[in-house]
Amino acid sequence: MTTEEKNEMYRRNQQKQIKGRKTNIIAVIVLLVAGVAITLLLNFISNMRQSEIAEAIVLDSMPISEFLAQNETGSAIYTGEIKAVNPVVSKEEGGEFISFMRKAEREEKIYNEKEKKYETKTTALPRESEDDFCQDIEIDDVVVPYKYFHDLPSYSKTDYEGADSNRIKTTFSYTPSHLEGTFFLKCKNGEVSSAQYYGSEDVAGESKKGFNIARAIIWIIIIGIEIYLIMGIVRSSKAIKNIEGKLQ
Repeated sequence: MTTEEKNEMYRRNQQKQIKGRKTNIIAVIVLLVAGVAITLLLNFISNMRQSEIAEAIVLDSMPISEFLAQNETGSAIYTGEIKAVNPVVSKEEGGEFISFMRKAEREEKIYNEKEKKYETKTTALPRESEDDFCQDIEIDDVVVPYKYFHDLPSYSKTDYEGADSNRIKTTFSYTPSHLEGTFFLKCKNGEVSSAQYYGSEDVAGESKKGFNIARAIIWIIIIGIEIYLIMGIVRSSKAIKNIEGKLQ
């Protein structure tokens, strides 16, 4: 390879590194701007939710039906039990639930000759899986469609059948037919249009905590990506400088 050919190869590589560095610099800036924008949006939504919760009526003794009769639109906080009007039943697991999902998979240990290690191959078994949910839920003295409930807790268990090298993994996730909790209710046209579940009566505190966690997760992801991009910028800069020293 002649000197001119080598220089041409180095220049092409140099342009590739410059282009890659520029792309990473733009990505760093765009990602930061997007992170700030998402944070501001979450702050806005969080403040709006806190305001709605502060204005909500706490239903200590007033039945939900009475609140709905007095309020065409509005919000309320109810603490108590909900239960499925028409609970669903799992054919395989038995029991009654508000909702459930049974997922069956086959796990096979296969030896990878190239990597010299065992790998797990997972195959879904749809015929042995099932899922269902009830249509309506009774909350206090009213009945509300299941689709209007949000963030109901789900419990799960996992069972294995067979040898480790070839076994059936079954994961069963469910919401029980009876459930205690606190619910932030929104009503429209005299009916419940939304029921947000909270695990404690401190609805404002839980809501704020949830948004704080969301913001933290977003920035952990952003910072991780930023570090990766900055490392790429540093590597490209070193490569460009190294190529400059090789050009004749």
